[in-house]
Amino acid sequence: MSWFPFVGLASIFSTLLASSPVFSSAKLLVIGSLIETGRRLFQWLVERFRFQYSMTAQFDEGDPSYEWVVHFLTQQKVWRRSREFRVSAKSSKRKWAIHPGYEDIGKDNADYVPTYELPQIFRWNGYWLEIKRTKGVGMPAMPQYGMQTFGGTIFVTIYSLNIGVLSDFVEEARRSYLEVSKPDVIIHMADTPHYNPGFTWTNVKRKVRRPLSSIILQEGVIQSLVQDAQEFLDTEDWYVQRGIPHRRGYLLHGPPGSGKSSTIYALAGELGLEIYSLSLASGFVDDSFLQRAASSVPKRSIFLIEDIDCAFSRDDPDSPLDMLTSIPGLPPQYVPNVRRSAVTLSGLLNVIDGVGSDEGKLFFATTNYIDRLDPALLRPGRIDRKIQYTLATQAQAAALFTRFFSENRSTSSNHSIVKTETSGKSSAVVVEKTVSLNGDSADDDASVIKRLSEIFASAIQPNEFTTAELQGYLLSCKKQPLQAVNGILAWIEQERIDRRERKEREEAKRRKAQERHDNFMKARYTPPPMVAPVPANAGGFVGVPVVGEMLGKKAENEREMSPTPAYEPKDAQSDKDRGATTGS
Repeated sequence: MSWFPFVGLASIFSTLLASSPVFSSAKLLVIGSLIETGRRLFQWLVERFRFQYSMTAQFDEGDPSYEWVVHFLTQQKVWRRSREFRVSAKSSKRKWAIHPGYEDIGKDNADYVPTYELPQIFRWNGYWLEIKRTKGVGMPAMPQYGMQTFGGTIFVTIYSLNIGVLSDFVEEARRSYLEVSKPDVIIHMADTPHYNPGFTWTNVKRKVRRPLSSIILQEGVIQSLVQDAQEFLDTEDWYVQRGIPHRRGYLLHGPPGSGKSSTIYALAGELGLEIYSLSLASGFVDDSFLQRAASSVPKRSIFLIEDIDCAFSRDDPDSPLDMLTSIPGLPPQYVPNVRRSAVTLSGLLNVIDGVGSDEGKLFFATTNYIDRLDPALLRPGRIDRKIQYTLATQAQAAALFTRFFSENRSTSSNHSIVKTETSGKSSAVVVEKTVSLNGDSADDDASVIKRLSEIFASAIQPNEFTTAELQGYLLSCKKQPLQAVNGILAWIEQERIDRRERKEREEAKRRKAQERHDNFMKARYTPPPMVAPVPANAGGFVGVPVVGEMLGKKAENEREMSPTPAYEPKDAQSDKDRGATTGS
């Protein structure tokens, strides 16, 4: 009896197997299980193989090494077989794109950037490399900045256990990147907020490298700056041995358009450095953001803060804006919508003095008003050199003219040059002299340009115009040096008229702001009239307020309208009664 249940189960199982559909299903189940087991075993073996015989490096977008690797892989045509592209018009924003190879350069107006989604395998220096890229992850950010996207990541897998192979790969990518970047100045910018742990320089732009000779400054200024910066970069060991932080700070100050930013770009091109530029006026930049930005700037780079006075300047108390914002309790409709920087002076000083500031970085700051900066920022050790930029001198004007027309050959022989001279401070009085210059050689052309530059410079009052303004004028007659000389006085007169009109508009705006300020102050601080309650028996108006002199007048009028009988002694009233009786 004890074997009966097992015999019954065996008979049931044999009956089911005898059925063709059930038997087929069982075979499929066994085969599927074996296949899945084999797949997992193979995956396990592959993972162990890759773990033992390969290494993987991760490069995050926003870090300079990411740019090195993407450029190198593009040069190696790793993504040449890609079938998905993002097409965008060419601009100053740098993109590592695939070039179709047009023979006609006029057709090359777009960038074809692969999406880099599919893994790619290629061979480099005898080693197999596998490249895989992941997209950035988007998430909602502040409404004014739209969608916040975390940068993508590139994974480079090298089938070798030698760490030196990875180091050689990164160094070769870096050298190739620096070589292709020589004609340009690379500018990294952070123009959107970031909430991910790693800081990202989201915007990378390029500017054509500008020769130092194109920067028209006072004699010796640009050469001294380049020499100082180069010496700083070459003496890292000297700083370390003496325990001095390896950092250098420069402040370029002067009027707008005098060449401060152009100097920094030219210096970066000359020394082969990249610029990391940050604006403190952005609404999302605070002390924490500034600290992360400065810490992420790589070694041997320029960290640039333009218009540093906009963050925590000493405001002009006479400006129309400060007249309004200084009033306590001013209604919102009177206050302009002005956004102040969230960066504090202590936050900036901590960044300059911080741990990441002594890694061979050049710190540059520009300002139009040096007197608005706190002395704590200007002390040695934070700002090591202060370079003042002024309005154009006559020597600078002549150098700028020569720079514009030095290779121009339109001033051939037998030209008549009009020399314009000014009498006193006014350029309205003009003495004309005709000077004939004849010649056929290049030396004669150079002498003509030199003579024209002297005449051009003599018409300009020193420290009246910026080099940018003079350059703007010369651009209007870039191939006509004679026209530039003959039209300079008319241009100067028109510029002076425009300046007077702008000054009058500013004065009118200032007067209007002062008037609004005075009217508001008068309305706000006029003492209120005296208020007193009316007595309860004065006309029956209990608690009615009466103002100033009206209280006395109203009480007097009420007494006249309802007179009260005069008080008389009792004896006097009896005498009247007796007199009336006697008279009768």
